[in-house]
Amino acid sequence: MLASLLLLSLYAAPAGCPTASALPQMRTPATDLDVSGAAHHRLLVIDQDFHPNADYEIALDSWVGCSGKLAGVRMWWIDTAKNGERSPFGKSVRRYIDIAYDELNSQHWTVKIRQGRKDFAFEVLLPPGGVPLVYGNVAEGESVVEHCRVESSRLVSRKILGVPTGLKRLEVRCVDQDNRVHRGVLRPSAH
Repeated sequence: MLASLLLLSLYAAPAGCPTASALPQMRTPATDLDVSGAAHHRLLVIDQDFHPNADYEIALDSWVGCSGKLAGVRMWWIDTAKNGERSPFGKSVRRYIDIAYDELNSQHWTVKIRQGRKDFAFEVLLPPGGVPLVYGNVAEGESVVEHCRVESSRLVSRKILGVPTGLKRLEVRCVDQDNRVHRGVLRPSAH
């Protein structure tokens, strides 16, 4: 299952440009997230009720390589009490959810949180010469806002007797193409 946590980049990077395998993968201080040839971008911090320590949130990070392409995307813990130190999800989390990364092209990745038969997908897009942004399909009441730019999120776990046993929903605040703010849940899809 750990192997499914990271799908490596398939394109050949120019000399000196890192690929996804060269990016931080273990416990990493926030000051060490920039690597030679790739600039780190914190895309989204997801509030959560999964981890018993309130200082832990979930970070969705990306790196833009020297070639102006997305070198990688990663979802992992962020420890706010340790100045944003990152660390991978442990076995207790991976027992209930899985994370899959799909590089669709050099400017577009999909990050899927898999829970049972459902996928909760974030799209990471790099506009030409810009900073990566996160999008999702958001259910707001009875309507769905397609390709809504996600600005904040909160993971709500499913619990049995107060113990987290999986992902119940991902609440999001997003902005549509007409700059209207929406609040809803990331729409799951079957896989």
